Amino acid sequence: MSNRLSRAEQNDRNRALLFAAARRVFLARGYHAATLEQIADEAGFSKGVVYSRFASKADLFLALLEDRITERAAQNVALAADLAGSGDFAALLDLAQRAERAAPGWRLLVTEFRIHAARDPELNRRYAALHARTVEGIAGVLALISERGAEHLPFPPRQLAELVLAVETGLALEQQADSGALGGPDLPVIRWLTGWFASSPMLTPEEI
Repeated sequence: MSNRLSRAEQNDRNRALLFAAARRVFLARGYHAATLEQIADEAGFSKGVVYSRFASKADLFLALLEDRITERAAQNVALAADLAGSGDFAALLDLAQRAERAAPGWRLLVTEFRIHAARDPELNRRYAALHARTVEGIAGVLALISERGAEHLPFPPRQLAELVLAVETGLALEQQADSGALGGPDLPVIRWLTGWFASSPMLTPEEI
């Protein structure tokens, strides 16, 4: 019986190897300093193999980012299913912290790419489409975890999801300057905010 991989299986294997190599190189060197040549070497491929799949470094990064978003969304949905109606937003924070520890520097890397993309309208448009998926996914998770549903959160779920992501970005930057930012690794300030999410009623338009 032959153990030879089919064309589709080989394609999936090469994609996985390339993504793993790209993640390592981007995390080690940053977006700006990383090159497709370095990523090809890390994956054990020729430069031509990489360019046959991705026309630019930005194309590869966006594909890697989309893969990461899909992975994290599945983790968040699984957590929300377990915690539906519990009001336990701290568990969502814990999951985010575990994801960052599993890939140290990922938030900072994405922030670096966002700044780069902000100066390129087409690239920013592509990034924004992926970011919108993240916002929508987190908004849905917040609504599910809320003890009394989305209508009892202090702000609409989408706005709270945007706040969560803004805090994550700010945290990554603050921790570069001070590892003890926001109270240190346990993040007591942010944990206080998660308790506020769970206990505060939805504000009326007049109160906002």
